[in-house]
Amino acid sequence: MSLLMPETLSEIMRHHVTFSENGIAIFDPENIFVYHNHAFSEMFGLEERSFNGLHSDQWLKWMYEHRGGVNIEWDTLQGWLDYVHGVVRSKPFRRFETDLVDGRWLLISEQIYAPGYLVMHCADITQQKQTEKKLKEAISEIALLAQTDELTGMPNRRYALSRLQEEFARARRYRHPFCVSILDLDHFKNINDRYGHASGDEVLKHFSKFMHSQLRRGDIIGRLGGEEFCVLLLETSMEEALAALTRMSHLLGNERLDHIAPQFSYSFSGGIATLADNPQQDAHSLLANADKALYQAKSAGRNRVMPYRDEPFGSAPLHSEKSPPNP
Repeated sequence: MSLLMPETLSEIMRHHVTFSENGIAIFDPENIFVYHNHAFSEMFGLEERSFNGLHSDQWLKWMYEHRGGVNIEWDTLQGWLDYVHGVVRSKPFRRFETDLVDGRWLLISEQIYAPGYLVMHCADITQQKQTEKKLKEAISEIALLAQTDELTGMPNRRYALSRLQEEFARARRYRHPFCVSILDLDHFKNINDRYGHASGDEVLKHFSKFMHSQLRRGDIIGRLGGEEFCVLLLETSMEEALAALTRMSHLLGNERLDHIAPQFSYSFSGGIATLADNPQQDAHSLLANADKALYQAKSAGRNRVMPYRDEPFGSAPLHSEKSPPNP
């Protein structure tokens, strides 16, 4: 096993530091530049300017004033300097990532050697960060697809039920009003049978867009499956929910749907349940109550919205039934 002579080893190390693709800088105990290589100059946009003999604050000030090098988010130079002073030399060794104004990313390590010299090593990790970004975007897209209904583009059953659990817990904790409604398109099978499943799909897509246009931005809408939809009405009393969905039911009758068929119209039935003081109630039972109210609306003649009641419901609808839609 051959050993390198100290002079040879020093020459190799000197050549490596000088021509390395990684940026290397050395600061003395007073944070004065004693050395930086060409790669360091290029990384931080120093344009071959040498900072040897200058204090590191002059380098930081140069980057702040020229908007070069590190992507600085501080509003003032002093704020930027105070931050850097608080973290530099805070540990014998530290490693961190930072982005540059040109979009590149660096992995920077700082090592303190006796009697106080600091060596900074900067490696370009832009490709790695871009790969991480693409991976995160792909994961986000997969997650979005997993909770999106393919036909209508609206949230699917999984998402709606997940949000129901969250919003139920929040409303119960803070004692806020909260309503859940299940909406079901009337005579949907007849629409498919008479006009075809393609037209039935158009009706589902139309209803999805219609709900988004009529309900508040904060309300949560989801397709439970088939022609059944769920609406979570946050910070909403039963009276407010009933008024909003009844209004939406009336407006649906004014929609022009000639692209499906001449003089075509359709309607929906809805059931609403509200958060109760009953400590035994949970999100599942709240949804079940909305489903029972929907059944009551269907049994009462369809094309109406009804609230859940514990007692048997009467025959009088909460708003007058419209003319039956084209089957």
